[in-house]
Amino acid sequence: MTDDVLNYSQPGPFTTLDATQLPLIEGLPDDPVGICAAVQSLVIQPTDASASGIPEERIAEKNIRPANELIAVLTALDPAPLHQPRTPETRVIGTCRHFATIACAILRARGVASRARCGFGTYFQEGFGFDHWITEYWEDSQHRWVRVDTEHLGRNFVARPDDLAPGEFLTGGEARHGANTDAA
Repeated sequence: MTDDVLNYSQPGPFTTLDATQLPLIEGLPDDPVGICAAVQSLVIQPTDASASGIPEERIAEKNIRPANELIAVLTALDPAPLHQPRTPETRVIGTCRHFATIACAILRARGVASRARCGFGTYFQEGFGFDHWITEYWEDSQHRWVRVDTEHLGRNFVARPDDLAPGEFLTGGEARHGANTDAA
């Protein structure tokens, strides 16, 4: 792994799961992309929540930051383990940040170096970078960070949302410097 000061395989303030929540992740896949894919059935975007008839007072869930609090809301709605898909009304309401943060929390709970990245998706509309969050995990065999669009796995915004190509997602620093490189 890189020489970063942070240990990305250990939970942090926003990616720590409570000890009582750890059994909930036991049935999830072992691979990072499988974990990211499973997170898709745990979160619902506010606009989709409204369209599904979820009460307006629940929209405030999108303001929750720590993963353990998101999981607490989620399991209050449905106490099932996290590998079991949920109906729209039993998902936590959140944004791309929530998809990335929950995936990162689960990966770190499993000891996988990962990080939630905020930046710009350049694949939603040609010529524009829209603010977006993704998940990165360290692929030891390739000695690199792999960028995963956790929210959009299985959709066709890009050829490989499970391994975003250089330039498809830019961190703030990359966008500021005009970088078109993969994550280092």
